[in-house]
Parts: sequence; C-alpha cells; structure tokens
Amino acid sequence: MKTMTMKKRSPLTDQAKLKALCDLVCDDIEGLFDLLQLEYKDNGRMYSMCCPIHGGDNPSAISLYPEGNSYRGNWKCRTHGCEMYFKPSVLGFIRGVLSNQKYNWEKPDDQTVSFEEAVQFATEFTKQDLKNLHISRSDRNKQSFTSIMNYVKDKEEEKQQKIPRELVIKTLQIPAQYFIDREYSPEILKKYDVGLCNNPNKEMYNRVVVPIYDKDYNSMVGCSGRSIFEKCSECNCFHNPEHSCVSKDDAWKHSKWKHSANFKTQFSLYNYWFAKEHILESLTAIIVESPGNVWRLEEAGIHNSLAIYGASMTDRQKVLLDGSGAMNLVVLTDNDEAGKKAAQQIKEKCQNTYNVFIPTISKSDVGEMSIEEINQEIKPLLEKLT
Repeated sequence: MKTMTMKKRSPLTDQAKLKALCDLVCDDIEGLFDLLQLEYKDNGRMYSMCCPIHGGDNPSAISLYPEGNSYRGNWKCRTHGCEMYFKPSVLGFIRGVLSNQKYNWEKPDDQTVSFEEAVQFATEFTKQDLKNLHISRSDRNKQSFTSIMNYVKDKEEEKQQKIPRELVIKTLQIPAQYFIDREYSPEILKKYDVGLCNNPNKEMYNRVVVPIYDKDYNSMVGCSGRSIFEKCSECNCFHNPEHSCVSKDDAWKHSKWKHSANFKTQFSLYNYWFAKEHILESLTAIIVESPGNVWRLEEAGIHNSLAIYGASMTDRQKVLLDGSGAMNLVVLTDNDEAGKKAAQQIKEKCQNTYNVFIPTISKSDVGEMSIEEINQEIKPLLEKLT
C-alpha cells in the first residue's frame, strides 16, 4: 500500500507569507522608493508620485498607502489604472516598476518581469528567505487589530470632513467660468455647485472646486479641485504662468487635479445624491470616469449616472452601487486604452450581479460628446432597458 505524502505549498502561493513579505516592505517603504530611484511626496498616510510604471508626468498619479486603506501597500494609478494589470499590492507595484525599468513597459502588451522576479527583489530588499519566513499568531492578531483600527479611523475622518452645503456655496464663485469656457452650461454648474475658490488661505485656491456630497445631499464629504492654469512646458506643473517654475518638492501642490485632504474616493460615487432616485426608478445605473461626464449626460436629460473618479471601481464603490437597486449597468468609461481596460475591470467585478452593457462611443469620452451624439448613441440603449 502506497504511503500518501503531503505536497508542500510553494512559498509563491502561500498568501500568508506573501502578505507578511509585503508588510516588511511597507515597514521601509521610503527605502524601497530610494532603491528604485523614485521621486515621491509623503502626504502622511499616503505617498504620491508620477507613475513610474507607464511613465506619466502627473505628480499625483500614483497613490500608495503603506499602512493600508484595505491592506498595507495597496496603490492606485489614477491616470492609466496600472494596478489593474500588475495587481494593487506592493509586490504588484514592484513588478510594474521593474517592468518599466527593465523593458520600458508602457501598455499591457509590452514585456514584463515575472511575479517570481518581483518576489525575489522584495526578499533581497528585506533580507528575508520566503521559505523560512515565520508568521506568529501574535503577528496575525496584530495585523487584524491594525486593520480594524484603520477602518474605524477612516470612518471617524469621514465624519469630521462633512461641511454643510450652505457653507460650501458661500465660499465659491458659482458657476465656474473655467468650465463654461469648456462648453458646460451655467445651469448645470449651478446645479452641482461647481465654482472657483479665490481665497488664498484655502487649500483649493486658484482651483475650480467640484463638491462631493453625502447621499442625503446635506453636507460635502470632500471635493476635487482643477487648477485654472494649464501645464507648464518647462516643469510640467499647473502653476500661474506669471510665476517661476515650482520645485519638485512642491510639484504635488500644482497638479492638474487635487482631492481635498483625507478625502477617499473609494468611499464615494459622484452624483449618487441626485442619481439614486432615477436609478431606482429605471433599474439602470450608468458608470463614467469623471464628474464632467456626469454633467454632460445631465444636460442631455440622463439623470442616473455615477462617476468613479478614475479608471477602476473599488470594492467599496461596488457596495454603494449594490445598495442602489440597479439591475442593469451601462459602462461608459473613456474611449481609450485605459478606459477600455477599466470597462473590462468593472464588467468582471459586476457581471455576476448586474446585466452589464459596454456601448461604443464616437468621442474620446462622454464629456466631449454633443447632446445630439448622446441622443443618437446612448439613449437608444437606455430606452431598451426601461
């Protein structure tokens, strides 16, 4: 009779050990950045930088959380969604950066380093042997406690950030001329309280502010601000052209878009406060990338759209969506490579819950479409779903 032997689990598939390795990397995250020769900005609980994976020049493109939003070392590329290809763990980040540095990776079909190479880099950086990496019960309990405390802290920060809508309106010049010049109607900008901040004592000074409200439309839980200046050809920042170029340390202050301090986009779906009743009535939700797409659909009489603030849907955004009562999901992400990748990510996340439709549009994004084009290309599908 043959004796049955237990097959040893490969360290590369041992999720507990891989997580422990990620935690060790995050313990010296700045050392990792220095080793990879990355320029970065420490924003407290989050680091930002130009994306070293697809090679962008937006200093706030990457957000990496060494202490974790959902787990330690999770990260997001807000311009190209690189985390969807390399996975949003610190090992995925290492693999993406090494792929760019070794093979000049820029898009999904380009050559990459292997996952094994990324793990080897991490073990050499932390001076660990993955096979012999020991995980004690106390370490597991500590990690669980830290996750719980971070979740509680996130919730407390959300409560602290709320600002009454009446106060928001008083502090902004509404409607914002910047977006009127980009062919959005004053009426739609007034509806969404989009206005210029001209108070030099505020963090959104010289930015057009897009308030983000709670589901009851009572208080602002955060905001995004678009610089009123265009990109400087010399320093690639968005600063007053009458002033000299900004230093690399201050580049993050002069990014194209900027979220208010401590606002976490993964907790929110833009326009939920207006769209929820229309979604419940039509049983259909439309997913777009940015507030500008929402405004254009509103101008065309379509009131059930939600923006995800970028090129991927988070688990917490899906939880919000699941509470909307929608049965159908129309995905209208941008008509480029990153947008198509985002649409596929949303489909994979939602296809077991919703009927998912991904129509093709003729322009680069919904915000670039005319009302006539929306009537011709988007409304016929929506009418079939009602």
